[in-house]
Amino acid sequence: MSLTKTAPVVGPHALTRTVERLATALRLSEITEIVAEAVRELTGADGATFVFREDGQCFYAEENAIGPLWKGHRFPLTSCVSGWAMLHRETVVIPDIYADARVPHDAYRPTFVASLVMAPVRSADPIGALGAYWAEQTRPDPEVVRRLEVLADTAAVAVENLELRGAIGRRSAERDRFAARADDLDAAMHTLVHDLRGSLGVVTGYAELVSEGADAASAADYAAAILRAGDRMSAQIERMLSIYRITGQPLLPERCDLTLMARAIADDLRRHHPDRDLVIEVADDLTVWADPVLLHSLLENLLGNAVKFTARKAAARITVTPVGGGEGLVTFAVSDDGDGFAPEDAERLFRPLSRLHSQEQFSGTGLGLASVARIAELHGGSVRAEGRPGSGATFTVALPAVA
Repeated sequence: MSLTKTAPVVGPHALTRTVERLATALRLSEITEIVAEAVRELTGADGATFVFREDGQCFYAEENAIGPLWKGHRFPLTSCVSGWAMLHRETVVIPDIYADARVPHDAYRPTFVASLVMAPVRSADPIGALGAYWAEQTRPDPEVVRRLEVLADTAAVAVENLELRGAIGRRSAERDRFAARADDLDAAMHTLVHDLRGSLGVVTGYAELVSEGADAASAADYAAAILRAGDRMSAQIERMLSIYRITGQPLLPERCDLTLMARAIADDLRRHHPDRDLVIEVADDLTVWADPVLLHSLLENLLGNAVKFTARKAAARITVTPVGGGEGLVTFAVSDDGDGFAPEDAERLFRPLSRLHSQEQFSGTGLGLASVARIAELHGGSVRAEGRPGSGATFTVALPAVA
């Protein structure tokens, strides 16, 4: 069959308008819609598609055509022309689809398509492809093909810019979250300083009364009050030191055997609670790249927390297990079968001096989990909490893997 027409050359203004529109696009769907429309305008085609490469498949994300094509469908890379263009990193021009073995003819028969051009999006490492289709057999002018390739490169830049804006936004939100965490810890430090001054005032006041010649009975009461205030001061100083360790010291990361460290902490906890039936299991071969002092503090807080909140159980089971991880990260979970907490309280757990229970129910400083969150963030990792009242809790931590 002879070719019935030649695709026309379209003026450069259409491409300029497209570039300007893509520069202000804020969503991927907006980019694909603009590009599909531009493909038809620039090529004079009867249809256009924007295809993305996803997990070994071609995903037809957008189309602009005189009849339905494959929008929303996925096909293996090796079974469609868009996949061929991506795998071979080159533009495909097919004047007669039924005369080319690369075309899956059965998929095309229900459509209007007789001819096509497919250009990879980002030719060096394709993330997708742009397709132009004609209802009549057509041989596009080389300039038309070239403009489709330019549009494909422009689309690649637009997608990458969108991803970059998203990454910047996420990093900005992350920095804001880190700054908020640091501000919270700073506020906690000021609160502790205030409380420390109060305790110091109690000590000074009662010491003055003793020095002024109180009788023996009163002096004994004053001394007991001084001792109680001294204990509070000691606890407050420890809290302040824990905050200082995670806000005022540089990180000194090294390869850390998390398994060995967690098991040593577990042994100490069992020795401190000889009257309890504590089963603490730590998985083998957990290693991370972290500051060993801060990692010890993180594990001590998480395991100590688990022991504390399983105190009402006759026998408690606590586990430290790997749960996978993202690129460059090791993710592990510390789980217990204790009191748990309401899901809506998960974020509150990591706020300094924020407590879900009274001191009578469970003693504590209100700083342990805030320290855990800050330590994880300082290492470029994260922590999240999951729990149900009466069904235990799980704290999932991501830390850098050993390089």
